[in-house]
Amino acid sequence: MNMRKLALVVSSSLLLGACASMPRGPAPEVVRLQGELQRLHSDQRVAPNAQAELAKADAAVSVLARDGRRLDEELFDHGVYVADRLIRTAEAEGLARFAERHAQELGRERETLLAEARSRDLALARADVNAATTAAAIAQQQAAQEREAASQARLDAQSLRAQLSELQAKETQRGMVVTLGDVLFETNRAELKAGATRSLDQLAQALRSDDRGTVSIEGHTDATGSREHNVDLSLRRAQSVQSYLAGHGVNPARISVRGMGPDFPVADNNSAGGRLQNRRVEVIVQNTVAVR
Repeated sequence: MNMRKLALVVSSSLLLGACASMPRGPAPEVVRLQGELQRLHSDQRVAPNAQAELAKADAAVSVLARDGRRLDEELFDHGVYVADRLIRTAEAEGLARFAERHAQELGRERETLLAEARSRDLALARADVNAATTAAAIAQQQAAQEREAASQARLDAQSLRAQLSELQAKETQRGMVVTLGDVLFETNRAELKAGATRSLDQLAQALRSDDRGTVSIEGHTDATGSREHNVDLSLRRAQSVQSYLAGHGVNPARISVRGMGPDFPVADNNSAGGRLQNRRVEVIVQNTVAVR
């Protein structure tokens, strides 16, 4: 076999190997979005009342399901974020319209009762009318409250995102990620430095502005020392951040902590600069309210 044929065989083998190793089917994030869409399509409060919004969400998820494996990570993450927002918007709009139409139906029932009252005993008719009027008023009030709550939730979410952006938060598939550097701690210590908590004060204020969603705190270290020591150190540092946030008004029930040790570096541990980047605490803020 000459060299030209050998090169052709090797190239073909590598191509077949790459194809065989490529994941099949939609990514887990797309499967989750498809499940959310299926739930909304089955919800008779939402599906008939948000057809246009659901169609947009369907189109976005279909593109991800078809092309997601070919997109780079940044485009894919952005596509997941947009599709998720479209799904949440469809749900909010569908529920609001359902409440409004329900209130209108109660109003029509009230008018029917008024007509029937003309042929009944006046006292009984008044009782029926009052009951229908009260029910219609309650339904309208509930619809107004739901619209107001949805609007406030969007404003809170926008405020949270703006404040997190001031902390250089990055938007990822897991949520908004705020990275707190090694300046919070002394070497091999888990206690917060005195006077080094300005960023934590800003973070606590942001989290208090919108108490929906969860907060995951992950401690990370460089690869210096034993893995067992680093996992323990990273957990204790995450717990220190958790305690500080809880002590500054953030509901501790929202917060979970994990010690990741040296397992997820963001830089090369062979340089001092790389090790410095790896010694960090990441705060992942997840909020499911649609922001428009």
